[in-house]
Amino acid sequence: MATDATLSIFVDESGRFQFPDRESPYYIVSLVMHDQRILIEGLIAELDRHFAEMRLSNVCFHAGPLIRQKNAFAIMDWSFRNKIFRRMLAFANKLDFQYHCLMVEKRFINSKEQIVSHLQHDMDIFFDSLVGTHPEFSRFKVYYDCGQTPVTNMLRSTFRPRPGLDIEFAQAVRPERYKLFQVADMIATLKLVELKIEHGEPMTESEYKFFGGVRNFKRNYLRFVKAKEI
Repeated sequence: MATDATLSIFVDESGRFQFPDRESPYYIVSLVMHDQRILIEGLIAELDRHFAEMRLSNVCFHAGPLIRQKNAFAIMDWSFRNKIFRRMLAFANKLDFQYHCLMVEKRFINSKEQIVSHLQHDMDIFFDSLVGTHPEFSRFKVYYDCGQTPVTNMLRSTFRPRPGLDIEFAQAVRPERYKLFQVADMIATLKLVELKIEHGEPMTESEYKFFGGVRNFKRNYLRFVKAKEI
């Protein structure tokens, strides 16, 4: 029987709806799930202390620009950016959460509508399974920054009102306010690199430099979060 337990779901995406698009062959939606009964304030404070020691204030982790040395990370050298990534990875490794990624390989489809259709189908199946296997949760709170309208619409369709379930969408979600949203961003990036490796595709030059090649990526980055995948 369901209780009043609440499951938070933080959502981020990686990819574009453009065709053709050799630079973005996959579209990924990452969903990070956290039981709100499990307190994480101590771990967040610890991470903030680490960043403060690095003289970073109000840092918002964003894996893509961090790896490519763009935007807020443009003046930081490789070792410093890598230290930021590994701090976030260590934080995620300590957290009690699970994640699931939805993926579309764009070479098999040819329109934005097909991406949406595939993801919507898989998202519906996943949420039905989640509800069925975790009856302890009667409340779900979804966090998404509305970065891409098709994803917002998919979430609204999947996480619609149902008998016995209380579903809420967090308002005005800003990534810098939620460390778990930043974890979802990291997960999406790690999944993208993993997919490239699985399909025999090379890392980009910046990915190779940042992660140190395939073996190092699997051993020192991917394995720390892989156990949390469902």
